[in-house]
Amino acid sequence: MPDGSYLYCDVSLPVPLDQPFTYALPETLRHRVKPGCRVLVPFGSRRLTGVALRCHDDAPEVPTREALRLIDAEPVLDAELLALGKWISGYYCAPLGEVLRGMLPLASDIRRGKVYSLTDAGRDAARQLLFDSSPEDPVVEILRMLDRRPLSAAYLERKLPLAANALRALERKRFVMVEQVQTERDPLRAPSDRLRVEATVEPAGAGPRGHPAAKLGKPERELLAFLELHPGSHNLKDLESMVRDASPAARALARKKLVTLRAEPVAINAAGPVRAPHTLNPSQAAAFDQIGAAIQAHEFRTFLLHGVTGSGKTEVYLNAIEAALACGRSALLLVPEIALTPAVAGQFFSRFGDRVAILHSAFSDSERSDQWRRIRSGAAAVVVGTRSGVFAPMRNLGLIVVDEEHDQSYKQEETPRYNGRDVAIVRAQAARACVVLGSATPSLESRYNAERGKYTLLELPTRVEERPMPRVELIDMRTEFLETRKQATFSRRLLEAVAHRIDNGEQTIILLNRRGFSSFVACRSC
Repeated sequence: MPDGSYLYCDVSLPVPLDQPFTYALPETLRHRVKPGCRVLVPFGSRRLTGVALRCHDDAPEVPTREALRLIDAEPVLDAELLALGKWISGYYCAPLGEVLRGMLPLASDIRRGKVYSLTDAGRDAARQLLFDSSPEDPVVEILRMLDRRPLSAAYLERKLPLAANALRALERKRFVMVEQVQTERDPLRAPSDRLRVEATVEPAGAGPRGHPAAKLGKPERELLAFLELHPGSHNLKDLESMVRDASPAARALARKKLVTLRAEPVAINAAGPVRAPHTLNPSQAAAFDQIGAAIQAHEFRTFLLHGVTGSGKTEVYLNAIEAALACGRSALLLVPEIALTPAVAGQFFSRFGDRVAILHSAFSDSERSDQWRRIRSGAAAVVVGTRSGVFAPMRNLGLIVVDEEHDQSYKQEETPRYNGRDVAIVRAQAARACVVLGSATPSLESRYNAERGKYTLLELPTRVEERPMPRVELIDMRTEFLETRKQATFSRRLLEAVAHRIDNGEQTIILLNRRGFSSFVACRSC
């Protein structure tokens, strides 16, 4: 859609309704709202954050309400991700607004809360109670405070310990009305260890716009003096040990435009020195040659990399990612569980350094937002993540690797109930990128697609450096029962092996395979 001035905007909201909602754009937003931007709009008695889908001049048949505020100056979802969201909505029968909300890990940008104000009946009651009741009564104190102006629930609860109970009582009597609000989170509220402070002017007696230094508090003057003697950017947490009350002083000075505060991205790099690639064995080289050729040709292909445990699939992934980076394209690696992410990410950090970003749900909202913005800016060209990482805003995507593609963890259990592996294939097809599905035990559907020729099968039949496979013994518990005539959970061979390890001072792990709610299931006839 070309840039221009539009009167209306269709917005997708995170509600269980499968339709967009049309809002009128005020004069200040008509040139600024673009598809993919987040917009704050009224919805019933609430204010919700939605994603703009289309801007137009087509007047709706029913009266429209005005959008309240534009949250993003530039779209947070590009045309490719919007199209992917619409496909997920249609294929998995999920409301588009809930799909788009799940694609954006930017919850830390918006602060949600309640604002209380007096009704007409509340104002009458306030005037009466102020004369007839004890001023220590929390209900009276709340009415007195709200008679001046509407206040947030957080502010009232901070000022009055019993505010929550009093507010519920006032709601029941219809003396107050509550409004759900969403506001942009103040960056000055970030923790001190994530803020850097720097003087914006030479603090020589007066600040900008005629703010005399005499009107500043003592901590603020001391902080400005320190910054004059030590110019440059400083971590606010470190300054607290050198300047008294440095944190509140810096935040106060930032509001007066005398210093600049900026949030630092969360450091998640856990790498050591850069590691050189290993030499590929013939099976690995044959697999990589096909993947690399498809990446260089900008060709969409799906490869099923079937390799036994320890066959070196990760080294093939790393070489394929290097091939994508060499072509100026980005790469995404999906792993099934959060527990696997640090171990895998460590290998990638040691190979690709600070070009790596991590996305998974164990991070806090601010950490995920920081990583998401690094990816969107192009600072991180390699992304390691769990299933939600498939929505990473990557530029010029060239490769998606889905490790352990058979794992059920790629299936989302809440709305939208998508399969991360299948969404990865659809996204790669739109971007003309390659997909590598890696597994030692491929899923039935992937193996079937490979046999039909829909996927290209690549095999790594042996372990690297000719390492032997583990020896496996299968014990028939039917024979064990006939020979011992005992209802035993463990076989004699297993007990002997465990006792032998204990005698050698070694350890043993026994994995118990549950079936539903049963911790042990055995059938003596089969």
